[in-house]
Amino acid sequence: MPARSKGIDDPMERIARVLAIIAVRGLDNEEAARRLLAAGFDAKQIAGLLDVNPNFANVAKTRKRKSKAKD
Repeated sequence: MPARSKGIDDPMERIARVLAIIAVRGLDNEEAARRLLAAGFDAKQIAGLLDVNPNFANVAKTRKRKSKAKD
């Protein structure tokens, strides 16, 4: 049995990933993670898109909440 590649088979998933990358281009990773979370991506998907640890998105979300609470 041939080994499966780790690529994305679903064309809609590919399109969503490309659009997500374009949408957060130029943003720092924390802001990009927050926006991707708001768009419905999970932490594992964000990790793949931003080349960060999967927990990074959850940490970024928590930091945003704390900074809003201080205001």
